[in-house]
Amino acid sequence: MLQDWDNFATITGSAAGALTGLLFVAVSLNRDRIVGHAGLRSEAAQTLVLFLVALLLAVLLVLPGMSARTLGVVLLVVAFVSAATLILLGREKPPRGPDAPRGRPAPRDGERPKFSELGAADQLYRLLDVVSPNLFSVLCIIIAGCLQLAGGDGLYWLAAAVVLTLGGGVVNAWLFLTR
Repeated sequence: MLQDWDNFATITGSAAGALTGLLFVAVSLNRDRIVGHAGLRSEAAQTLVLFLVALLLAVLLVLPGMSARTLGVVLLVVAFVSAATLILLGREKPPRGPDAPRGRPAPRDGERPKFSELGAADQLYRLLDVVSPNLFSVLCIIIAGCLQLAGGDGLYWLAAAVVLTLGGGVVNAWLFLTR
């Protein structure tokens, strides 16, 4: 069963490795701006975790001799460790004041702009601020692990998790580099 996923693991593992390298380049080029802002440091670290989780999941798929149940246990461990890491890194963001809105931009004249009035980048930022790809990635990994433990085929959920981690990481990187 796992052998059928070799090509998927190779492609996504290569993409995750390349994106991790590009993230290091982007962060090093914007080092002064990122070092001086706790929120940007936190988002850069969370993006790195997302890319590394995708890379780790790809590696797990190509490990020889791993049974479905063993993969299920390992996936649950990866999910809980990555969730804890993402939560800890998210706590490093500066706290939002009670009147500060979620997402950008700041209110004009005391009124928060409507979602439909925002530009595409601001809509995406506000959406991701409310609906985190981190949460859905971890949930997909947990579902995949539970299905593998129960004797089902959770690999499609694992594929969804990999796509979410890579996509979420790319969007995170774009947003924190363009702010």
